[in-house]
Amino acid sequence: WVTGIMLVCALGLAGCAGSSKYMVKAEPPTAGPPPDQALVYVMRPSGMGFAINFQIWDRDRFIGLSQAKSYFAHLCAPGKHLFIGIAENKVAVEADLAPGKSYYILTTPRMGGWKARLAMEPVTQGSENWGAVEALKKDLEFTEPVADQVQAWDADKKAEVAALVEFFETNPERAKYMSRLAPTDGR
Repeated sequence: WVTGIMLVCALGLAGCAGSSKYMVKAEPPTAGPPPDQALVYVMRPSGMGFAINFQIWDRDRFIGLSQAKSYFAHLCAPGKHLFIGIAENKVAVEADLAPGKSYYILTTPRMGGWKARLAMEPVTQGSENWGAVEALKKDLEFTEPVADQVQAWDADKKAEVAALVEFFETNPERAKYMSRLAPTDGR
């Protein structure tokens, strides 16, 4: 019966949504990006590790927390971007975004030593989740950053992120921790 209780507890936790003072529930966007912008959706379909939120940066600018069972959108200029995810580990997605297109990055918790680790999976043409993102959005809570909270976090973590930007832009070992989004991966 102990195993049964543990299973019920695990299933209950797997369905929990994350929360924080940095992100609030909002109405999801109903249209794509303007023709001169790109839109990046950061989605975390899993409820596992719901107490741990993942920091997501657009190079050296904090754009939000990836919370369990939720997603957020980041409107940005087209062109080259470096999306960095911070948890117990650090990973990145190197992106080249086309104007007027929407892109998707899935975040997934992984077992870590002290807390959850992060995997970032860009949704690319032909990938397993290419046809699933619209259905996933319907099952997730849309959140948006609280501007003053995000600005405070951004200011507090600048030095840490500057070192990560340098690593992901110059270190020969960076390829092990990076994935890519091409302009053609937009919709």
